[in-house]
Amino acid sequence: MQKTKTFISSHKIISGITLIIIVLGVYFVFFKGKTSGETQYVTETVQKGSITTNVTGTGQIEASNTITLSPKTSGVINYVGVSVGDSVKKGKLIASVDSSDAKMALINAQISLDNLTKGPDTLTLLQKQNGLADAYDSGWNTVSTFLSDMIVMDNNLESLYNGSGYLGYQNIAKTSNSSREKVSTGEDSYYKAKDSIDNLTKLFKTLSRSSSQNDISNLMNQSYQSSLLISAAIKDTQTAFNTVVADLDIATSDTNTSTTRTNISSWLSSANSYVNSLSSAINNIKEDTQSLEDTATSVTSQDIQAAQLSEQSKQDAYDGCFVYAPFDGVIATLTAQVGQSSGSSIGTIITKQQLATISLNEVDIAKIKLGQKATLTFDAIDSLSVTGVVSEIDSVGTVSQGVVSYNVKISLDVGDDRVKPGMSVSVTVITDSAQDVIVIPSSAVKTQNGTSYVETFSTPLAPTLIGAQGSPSVIPPTQTEVTTGLVGDTDTEITSGLKEGDIIVTKTITNATTTTTKKSSAPSILGAVSGGGNRGGGGGAAFRPID
Repeated sequence: MQKTKTFISSHKIISGITLIIIVLGVYFVFFKGKTSGETQYVTETVQKGSITTNVTGTGQIEASNTITLSPKTSGVINYVGVSVGDSVKKGKLIASVDSSDAKMALINAQISLDNLTKGPDTLTLLQKQNGLADAYDSGWNTVSTFLSDMIVMDNNLESLYNGSGYLGYQNIAKTSNSSREKVSTGEDSYYKAKDSIDNLTKLFKTLSRSSSQNDISNLMNQSYQSSLLISAAIKDTQTAFNTVVADLDIATSDTNTSTTRTNISSWLSSANSYVNSLSSAINNIKEDTQSLEDTATSVTSQDIQAAQLSEQSKQDAYDGCFVYAPFDGVIATLTAQVGQSSGSSIGTIITKQQLATISLNEVDIAKIKLGQKATLTFDAIDSLSVTGVVSEIDSVGTVSQGVVSYNVKISLDVGDDRVKPGMSVSVTVITDSAQDVIVIPSSAVKTQNGTSYVETFSTPLAPTLIGAQGSPSVIPPTQTEVTTGLVGDTDTEITSGLKEGDIIVTKTITNATTTTTKKSSAPSILGAVSGGGNRGGGGGAAFRPID
């Protein structure tokens, strides 16, 4: 005992550490069993991050491709800018044929399209507008003359139907019932025409030559209807006059009777003339209006589309006069010579760009699109990783033993001399990505009855004890419904249901076997350290993680 005291006094630091170890050992022996039966939770605080989804495949590097060079427009070669063996960059002009005719055709097509898109010719449009204005002015003049003549016509007709006139009551009293009916019909027609003329005159006085075109059109239409009534009234009057003269047996040689008959025929001819002239004036306005509308809207969308297609065709023909390098490569053969006809081929070019071909199944191929980025690694070159882009996708799959596969070509962004045709390559294609979004471990997402949820705590749990995988909680976590987005290899995007700072459960740990050990006295230090002594059931509790 004295030696022990002397040792502790001389080695205070070592003694202090030893004491801490003893206390911890006692804690785990006597107290850990009290919490070993509780469920423990591994938690994580929700944060924003990025997530990507990938499709992986394996394949091989392809050998260089040879492309035939040929102008799309035939003609006489007037320029050759390369020689066999030259290295050329993409877009380098290799050769051209005479483009003068194609250029002239392109210019004409561009002018035609420009004329269509600018709208109708200003002079033509102005002429059409003036023509329509003249038609309205002429129509106004016709109505004005018609009304002046109809006032005279009204007086003439009225003189026939007054008391002493041929069709007045003095003569009618001497005629038969048939004659009286004819006179009554003529008189009714006359008063209808007279009312129409009176109303038309009132309307005319409210307007002027400078009135709106709609008002003048309405005036002309009413004038036309009045002219029809006047014509009908004179026709009925002529029939009544002839009937009465015959009934009264008035001699046809009577000068007054002969003159009246002639006048009635003249009135009818004049009325019919106005019917025709007013109808013609109305039709002229309609035709000039339609002509103006046709001129203003003469260019249809179909016309412009046809002109655009024509221009594009001429542009393609002009562009086809020039042969450019389709990619970086080497001129392998060259047959083009200035002054000769271009023919179907002027040479070949070998591409320097390396391609990787991988095979994907029908599930993965649905996620692949042209232009997607890819990362390539090589079995033969451990330290090399290069980027590329999806440049070609098979539209028709290959079936082998009931399995459909599709070839995808990846263009390497940068060439490397160490990469040789035929080498095996592993490719990871990035099919989708999201930045600055809520991302959590996929293990935290659970599904029940088609609904996704995560378990959350409203407050942080106590710090994890030494030797424990999680933190205990007597209060169970809350199930929080979430909506998921992209799903990566280990993480999942949450589009709704969680926010930054939320506490989620990523793993739940339950005690498979709960063991509590009771002793009559505290164990010795040696027993606690070496695991000897009576541990009651031998050994600690076994834990089972719940994903």
